[in-house]
Amino acid sequence: MRDHALPDNQWQVELYDLATDIGESSDVASRHPARVAELVALMRSSWQDPYPRAGFGTTLTVPSLAVPGQAFTVTAELANGSSRPWSSAGLGLRAPAGWTVEAVTPTTAGQLAPGARLTVGWQVTPRAGVPAVTPWTLTAEGTALAPGGPVRYEDAGVVTTPPPAPTRDSYLSDLTWIHAVNGWGPVERDRSNGKSAGGDGTPIAFGGTTYAKGLGVHAHSEVAFHLGGAGDRFTALVGIDDFSARQSAAGATRATVYGDDRALFTSPVLTAAGGPVPVDVDVRGVRVLRLEVADANGRTSFDHTSWALARVTVVRGT
Repeated sequence: MRDHALPDNQWQVELYDLATDIGESSDVASRHPARVAELVALMRSSWQDPYPRAGFGTTLTVPSLAVPGQAFTVTAELANGSSRPWSSAGLGLRAPAGWTVEAVTPTTAGQLAPGARLTVGWQVTPRAGVPAVTPWTLTAEGTALAPGGPVRYEDAGVVTTPPPAPTRDSYLSDLTWIHAVNGWGPVERDRSNGKSAGGDGTPIAFGGTTYAKGLGVHAHSEVAFHLGGAGDRFTALVGIDDFSARQSAAGATRATVYGDDRALFTSPVLTAAGGPVPVDVDVRGVRVLRLEVADANGRTSFDHTSWALARVTVVRGT
């Protein structure tokens, strides 16, 4: 870059290809990486908009899960971000066929002043028997009469119907998950995470001891299960699987157990040399159990991690 001696409003930047431009023979940036990092951070901070913006249009807020036959609450907001008042403002909600929708707050406003908002809540109940692990779209529509004519804004949200909650003590590998992501190939059931194909892993093992049940993953990994408040305790043994340990000692991960997005357990850094660590956490009242494995050394190589004997017990009587 070349900074010309000009006023601020005429400041210019010239970009050079250091490999081909015969006029440049010195790559200053490569010799001063710390200063480059400072300048990049400064430029990025200047890209952030520091000015609060008035809300405008329709915004819909929905939960992540919708259990068939159980009511849940959604809210929508219609915001007048203009400089002139609106009249005859209203909000409506469209749901899948067979779902019931009942407004719990007024859905209209005679006037909506500049900067004002109309907020509406609904109780929504999915019909019983809808397919599990299926996304469903809810759409809020806001309308009003502006000085220039009618206005209409929509916003959509997606909820997922989860698998049924467990009714008995279960290994997680025997349950249907809500969603799963994995850093290398698919999440494996009752096998270690092998290579990129499904089912190509070896038996789950730590230090030569094998385990018949569990989940095989690779950082970065996330697997979520629907407990629906029926769980009592979650137990497992988590660590770098022998599949990685036999190849290299470089793998390093950290495992976290979340209950409804609240961290219930975080492991120390897991390595092949350190072996697995036990997990035993209270999951009473937890609706969604989420297992996360993250890279711990910035390399993401040989991060094959297994949740051996991953199991949830249920509250008796559920």
